[in-house]
Amino acid sequence: HDASAVPSPDVLVGCCFADLMAPDILVSSTVQTFLANPREDQDYALVYFPITFGGVTQFLPPQPVEGAGETNKGIPSDATAFGLYAQALESRHGHNLDVWKLQKAMQNYGGQLMSKGNSDWNISPTDDDGEDSYLWRTMMHFFACTAAPAIHTAGFNAHGWLQRARNTKPTIQACNQDYLWRLPFIGRRLPPSEDCVKALPKISDSYQEIQFTAPQTVSVAEKSTQNHPLGPTEVRIASVCSLISSGTELKVFEGNFEDAALDVNIPSMQSERLQYPLSYGYSLVGHVIECGGEVKGKGELIGKLVFAFAPHATQVVVDQSAVQVVPPGVDPYDAIFLPAVETALCIVHDAHLRFGENVAVFGQGLIGLLVTAVLQRAGSNSPTPGGMLTTVDAIPSRLAASVAMGASQALFPTFVNKAGPFDVSIEVSGNHKALQAAIDNTVDHGRVILASWYGNQKVDLKLGMDFHRSHKTLVVSQVSEIPPQLSGTWNKERRFALAWDLVKSLRPSQQLLTRTASLSQAQDVYSKLGNGEELAVAFDLLRK
Repeated sequence: HDASAVPSPDVLVGCCFADLMAPDILVSSTVQTFLANPREDQDYALVYFPITFGGVTQFLPPQPVEGAGETNKGIPSDATAFGLYAQALESRHGHNLDVWKLQKAMQNYGGQLMSKGNSDWNISPTDDDGEDSYLWRTMMHFFACTAAPAIHTAGFNAHGWLQRARNTKPTIQACNQDYLWRLPFIGRRLPPSEDCVKALPKISDSYQEIQFTAPQTVSVAEKSTQNHPLGPTEVRIASVCSLISSGTELKVFEGNFEDAALDVNIPSMQSERLQYPLSYGYSLVGHVIECGGEVKGKGELIGKLVFAFAPHATQVVVDQSAVQVVPPGVDPYDAIFLPAVETALCIVHDAHLRFGENVAVFGQGLIGLLVTAVLQRAGSNSPTPGGMLTTVDAIPSRLAASVAMGASQALFPTFVNKAGPFDVSIEVSGNHKALQAAIDNTVDHGRVILASWYGNQKVDLKLGMDFHRSHKTLVVSQVSEIPPQLSGTWNKERRFALAWDLVKSLRPSQQLLTRTASLSQAQDVYSKLGNGEELAVAFDLLRK
């Protein structure tokens, strides 16, 4: 195109097929074609890419593997089938299914991500000849042409998979994202974003902090810096962002906890009690701006981006022992996932998996999804009988995320008995019904890993004669300490080092973070996390 003949747009709206082009080519052609001749008053255009496919397709409800034997793989689970479909789109058709590459391409051209959100595409079959019915049949034809050859090549019954779908008529869901960027015209620069730290922040006279004041109630307290002088081994941190714990912290929000120490392993929390009003949180990242007189290496620590086990606040003071320097190349919004990733790693260690075991993870909230991801990297995602990684949740979007994390089959709770029994069941849902299902669907002599904290909630379980005779092992998993059976070869330092490596490779903020919010929005985001409307929420502590 002749760029000089193209008017200078204020807004560009892309089509819903951004995955069909290589990200660098897509962005460079957009810039060269539309952003070459700005008006005098133009620095940037808004670029909106709706319905950007991220590589996950699923049937609702999803089905497990069927008819597998020693020499026959049978009909694949829907999760396995669509995983092979995604591979075919990338390898045979050249699609880009990694939206992170698109974001990086935008950043390389100076773009800033303004907003993103889910825009899943649901196609339901109907008995008439209307638009939905036509589109459903068209998608099934596309699956037959693209997915079926890959399924057949992998040794599964592709015809049986297609026929099962035609008989059960599931809803087809393609998981998409809407993206809105600011992209500069050629030769222009964007104004600095609000979260751009140009210089070391100064110590402010006051700061804001989240406080839990009663069940289902949070507020933002304004506090004076002068009232919190540094101790000899403490550091002051100007915060960048923090992550809400979707387990323990939600229990605090809901009032579902016992009177106990906040945390017996974090010095700054040992003397604090789980009593209202309280400040809580343990996943914060920021820059060190002041050090106590006895802080080791304080000259090098000033200005460093660090992770801290600290409450949600725009400025915090913590003991140096509760601080870790963020490794180079790790984004602050990935670093805040460190405790969640370490928890998932601890759960997998407590499971003591053997090669070829059939594993199920009940609950695909934040921790459950990270457990799935760690298991996948540990080699438990094998689409062969006896070595499958099955995940269970009642929320479709979480099943989709589970597939993206590497599940062999992702199922609604009502389909679990068709997929089990399992050698190992891991319960991370916080729902006693899921714990009962985990126990019931584990083989005799198998293992059930209980990783949920139920607070002061009473849990009713049916542990009758079948359970009594089963010799099943129930293991309680908790991250604060290294389990005794691992203490000879593992310590906290080694586990943290591996957790940081996993943070780097998983990029959890790109896959799991569903919302960033200001502290003023705390009441709303805690409520939505509790209702399951959000998966993972971070506080942007630089946002005014």
